[in-house]
This record gives sequence, C-alpha cells and structure tokens, in this order.
Amino acid sequence: MHPVEAAALGELVNAEIQEVEQTSDETNSVKGITETEIQRVEQNSEADSVKGKEVTTTKRRTKPPLNFIAFLNDAKKNSDIDISILEDPDKLRDLLYAGVFLEPKKLKYFVDEKFNKNCFVVFARKLDICWSDNSQYWNWTEEKDTSGEDIEVAELLRVCWLDIQGKIQTMNLSLRTVYEVVFVVKIKDKYQHNIWEDSETLTIILPHSKTLTRLENLSKKPSGNWIEIQVGEFEMSPENVGEMTFKLEQHSTNWKSGLLVKCAIIRPKN
Repeated sequence: MHPVEAAALGELVNAEIQEVEQTSDETNSVKGITETEIQRVEQNSEADSVKGKEVTTTKRRTKPPLNFIAFLNDAKKNSDIDISILEDPDKLRDLLYAGVFLEPKKLKYFVDEKFNKNCFVVFARKLDICWSDNSQYWNWTEEKDTSGEDIEVAELLRVCWLDIQGKIQTMNLSLRTVYEVVFVVKIKDKYQHNIWEDSETLTIILPHSKTLTRLENLSKKPSGNWIEIQVGEFEMSPENVGEMTFKLEQHSTNWKSGLLVKCAIIRPKN
C-alpha cells in the first residue's frame, strides 16, 4: 500500500477512535450532572433540543467503506487522480460520492452517500447488447454523464431479438446489504415505434444459478425522458459471492425500435 494511502486509511480509523472516545467522555460527563442540572436540562425548549441534534449530526461525518482504496488504485490506472486527495478527507468523500471510472466511460464506482456503501454503474459500452456492433440495428450516440464526461448511448434502430445483459462481481459489493439493479433507458415516441407491444423479461442470475425474474410493460412508461427500469433486488451475503448477471430481454418476432440504453446501476436499498 502506498504510504499516503496508508496514512489516509489510518486517519479514517483514528477519526473513528476519536469519535468513540469523545462519545465516551460525553457519556461520563452526563453521569456527573447534578440532579438540579438535570431538571434544568429537562426544562429546555424543544427548539433547543432540535438545534442540539442538528449540531451533533453536523459533527458526525460519514466515512467511506474501508475497501475504497482498492477501487481508487484501479481508477488511477485509467485516469489522472491526484493521490494527494487521500490526505484531505472532505475532498476524498466528495470524489467517492461523485464516482470514479474503473474503466474509461464503461464502468464507474461510487459510494452511496445515504447508506455509505459501494455502488457501480455499468455503461452501455460495457453491456453485452446483441447486434450492437451492426449499424443496421443499433446506432451509437453520446450523452453527458453527471460528471460531464461524454458517454456512449446505444439507440435501437430495428431488431426482433432484443437482448441486453451485464455482469458484475458481487465480492465488490457491501455485505449484509439489499441491492437493486436498474437499467436507465429512454423510450422514443410511442406512436412511431412498437417496442412496447410485448412485455420485456428482466432477470437477475445470482451465483450458483439462482434466478430472479419479472416482467415489465414499457407501454406504461413515459417517453422522451431517461427512466429507470428495475431488474430486481437481491441480498449481498456470503452465499451470493461470485458473478452476478442481469438481463433485459424481448425475443418475440415483432420488430422493435425506439429504445435508447444508457447504463445499468447496482445500488443499495439499506
């Protein structure tokens, strides 16, 4: 491990220790309050109580998952991440919440700010889209990512066999966490395209071949904007360590068109 990385990791651990010690000191201090002081505290207004909670919350900083160093090491191979950012906890957190590319414009890692857990974005170029290398059936355009990067988007021109799938190693996810997988897509004018005549099959294949399947009718979805299509949910547990596959399929004989595919997101729900 790089000395700066080790120092950064040590700083995060020390911060946790200091927080625990501070909490212990505060607890002992409360125990020493006299009965009169306790009565006075109980008479404080509700507004003061709420204000105190807000201050406490502000002081308590969210810490990133301890394995973030490994992902930053991978990201450094493909981008110009300044290693000195590890010395600044605030800048480091901002970077992890915004996300870093593990593969340029294909695979992105970020930390969920609410749950403080690992998440991934698999962009269209990383997905296995049947016939996407044939310009008669799919067209590739570009859209701005939230980071400002130009990301390739796949536009369905005309196919019968709609098959989109991606894979991820679950060992990179946070344990004891319920995750959901969603595709981010855009549907063109429903009256000019017929992709929504049949329901799509959405599937998650967990390690050891456990399969979760649901149907989704795109005819009920709004057109013209990017929307999320849920594939399913699963719990990240030791039993589910391995390769996880997620799919969007529609194999009817009807010709389909008018679907844009941006990415798939794997994120926590708790």
